[in-house]
Amino acid sequence: MKKLLILALLIIGFSACQQEDTELIPEEQYLPSFQSEESELTLSTRITSSNAQAFSLNSGGETVQYNKVAEVSPNQVNGFNLSATAVATLDDKVYVTYHIRGEEYGGEILTFDVSNSSQPKLLKSIVDLDADFNDLMMGQGNVNLWVAGARNVDISGYNNTNGAVALKIRLTGADLPQNNAEWEAPLASYSASSITRVPPPAGQSNGRIFVTSGSNGGISVIRGNDENQIFHTRSVVNAKHFDYDNNRGVFLRGNGDGTSSIDIYKLDDSFDYETFTIPFDVTPLGKNGIDVEGDFAYLAMGVDGLVKVDLINKTVVETFSSNGNGLANAVKVADGVVYLANGSDGLILLDEADLTQLSSYKYDGSCNYVAVKDNLVFVANGSTGGLIILQKQ
Repeated sequence: MKKLLILALLIIGFSACQQEDTELIPEEQYLPSFQSEESELTLSTRITSSNAQAFSLNSGGETVQYNKVAEVSPNQVNGFNLSATAVATLDDKVYVTYHIRGEEYGGEILTFDVSNSSQPKLLKSIVDLDADFNDLMMGQGNVNLWVAGARNVDISGYNNTNGAVALKIRLTGADLPQNNAEWEAPLASYSASSITRVPPPAGQSNGRIFVTSGSNGGISVIRGNDENQIFHTRSVVNAKHFDYDNNRGVFLRGNGDGTSSIDIYKLDDSFDYETFTIPFDVTPLGKNGIDVEGDFAYLAMGVDGLVKVDLINKTVVETFSSNGNGLANAVKVADGVVYLANGSDGLILLDEADLTQLSSYKYDGSCNYVAVKDNLVFVANGSTGGLIILQKQ
């Protein structure tokens, strides 16, 4: 069963550190076949098409309208609705991961064709009955999906983890996920919360897979083609999310005292990092997504709202809190607009520069994730488990 262990870790001030590489003990991998569905007729029953106006905003002196073009109903595993957790894109394909909220296990990856953005089409579903899929990323020549999740150890037999896993799933020639993972790596903690593939430094081969694994876990960096080669690992009590841009990685973690720490990683295989503290707390059970854009990181900090951090000066430069009761769960920055998944307050759109509110989209349910691809916005409904697809007109 999934469990949550919250401990306290106090890290205050500014420090520069380097961690020695630590190898995790390899285990025999548990690689079951996924349940697969590719029937267009069957999959089409999960999509309800629409063309209703959702909201509009003023951008650059022009009014931009967004329409709701589709809603995707959730799958069920073992009698429980799945909830969308993350989105990755490749050309005209979109991949969405799902998990079961709470103690049970169940995961799905859906593949969409969005070549006609006004009518998204489902191409494939793969389901794992004994694992949650919490995050994913496209990478390595666009031939692999990298997935962070949790697997039932009563089924896997893993004895060096409480459930957290990272998976590598290859794509077929048609850019569809294969029906087995190529590898699976058990990690510390009960559940892996984020996964990010970083290109290797110049002259090196294979991507570096940064994985964070929640409560009493930490951060691990794995070689993309060998799950047993661990470049770097650190134990962290409340690891949240990792993202990067250019030559800088950003790792968000909670300290357990109402503050959080941000580790700024070099991406040169030294794994040197600098740490500074912000007076905002992570959410014990929340996603706390981050998006790194140039010299700034945008942090979804739950009850503390959205926080914009200057990574050069290591200071908080802007904050945003809604007037409602929602929690900031996830964030994405695109074309000067910040898309904030703010729980029961819905989707909130902000100006990238100063975080002034531009518009919002409220619907029945809770907004727990948002992703943007070109003119499409993907919004996960945490209450119903559904996925809403919006199109920028």
